[in-house]
Formats: sequence, structure tokens, C-alpha cells
Amino acid sequence: MNYSMAELRELCKKQYYSKVQKWMHYLMLYVTRPLLRTNITPDQITAFWLILQLFGSGFMVFGVYWMNVVGVVLYTVAMLLDYVDGQIARIKKISTYKGIYLEELGIYFGSPVFFLCLSIGVGRSSGDLRYLILGVVSALCILYSKLVQVNPLSYSPDKRAVLIQLRQSVSTRPANKYLGYGAFAIRRSNPLNLLLFGILFNVPHWMLFMYTPLYVLELVRKLWVQLRTLHKLDKEAGPPPQK
Repeated sequence: MNYSMAELRELCKKQYYSKVQKWMHYLMLYVTRPLLRTNITPDQITAFWLILQLFGSGFMVFGVYWMNVVGVVLYTVAMLLDYVDGQIARIKKISTYKGIYLEELGIYFGSPVFFLCLSIGVGRSSGDLRYLILGVVSALCILYSKLVQVNPLSYSPDKRAVLIQLRQSVSTRPANKYLGYGAFAIRRSNPLNLLLFGILFNVPHWMLFMYTPLYVLELVRKLWVQLRTLHKLDKEAGPPPQK
């Protein structure tokens, strides 16, 4: 497959929530392009980066600077490969049930494990195990932010369309472009986020202090938005019929 870069950009075009994400997407095409000539599948790449991010997270538990750098670099490479599997899938028109499931596993086993391992390392290096509390809170909030999202399959078929819209509306991708830039600077899907630079500049404890309240607020936001919308839908539907 000898595609030009312009052709590749067109083939794997998708909706971008910020210009930075669009540039990152285009940049990773230079990694994707040579892989298109191989028999490597998107599922194999997804499985590899899933394992790689767990391996990188393991380096964080020792609380040693050079190991933190190795760990966060491996974790960053894993996040970069998250672009590549999707690009190959779109260009080769490959879509598998397993691939989507592996992507979900990557989300659930990625950031929670990383922050838990980071907090253990910071606690060991500082002698203050209270940092572990921040890691546990971060991990739980990340997980519950996914788990508390309304599940349309739990409702009757006639109610699912509006609930799918609700599920999409609680996305962490702000419509305002300036808020979008801020969100992209800290979000997991941006490999060059503030977490990377915080580790490189050897201030991992500040990363815990910064990210933990953000994850708490994100969980509260999702709960509030969904409960408010569900309450509004109940009011619009009116009282249940009398038996």
C-alpha cells in the first residue's frame, strides 16, 4: 500500500475535538504508514499497547526518578500506539468485536493502574504513605466515571435513543475550543500531556495533587448531568399510569 500522506489523511479522517488532536493524529500517520505494508493487525497493536502501559505503570512503584521516566515514556508510547491501531483499522477497513473490547480494557486498566502505581512510588520516596490515598481516589474516580454512565441497554427499546444521546453528551470533550485545549492538555488521549512533563521535571507529587481533584470533579459532573437530565425526562414523561 503506497499511499501518499494526503491520501492517508483522507482515508482515516474523523471528527477532531481540537486542532492539537488533529495535528497529533496526522503526525502518527508517519508511524502508521510503514506498518500498513506488514501483516500486523489493529487488534495486535491494541493488545501490545495495553500490555505496554501496564508494564510502564509497574516502573512507577519504586519511586526512583529514572524508573519514573522509563515508566512514563513507556506509558506515553502506549498512548501514541492508540492512534495507530485506529488508523490502520480505518485505512484497511477492519472492524472487529474483539478490537473494540480491547480498547475498552485499555481505558479501564490504563490510567487507574498508572495513578495507583504512581502514588505508591511517591509514598515510598517521600516516606508519606498518605499519597497512596490520592492514588486510590484517582483510580476509583476514573473507574466510576466510566461505570456511572447511563446504560441504554438497561432501558426499554423505545427509550434508548434519547439515552444514547445523553451518554454522548457527558463526554469530556468541551465544545468551547479554549476549554478543549485545556482538557486536551491533561487528558489521557494526549500522550504529551502535563503528566508526562510533571514526571520528567520530577514533581510526581504535584501531579497527584492536580489530577486527583480533577478526577473527583469529573465523576461529580457526570453524576450531576445525568441525574438532572433523567429527572427532566421523567417530568416530561409525566406521572406513571394509575393501576
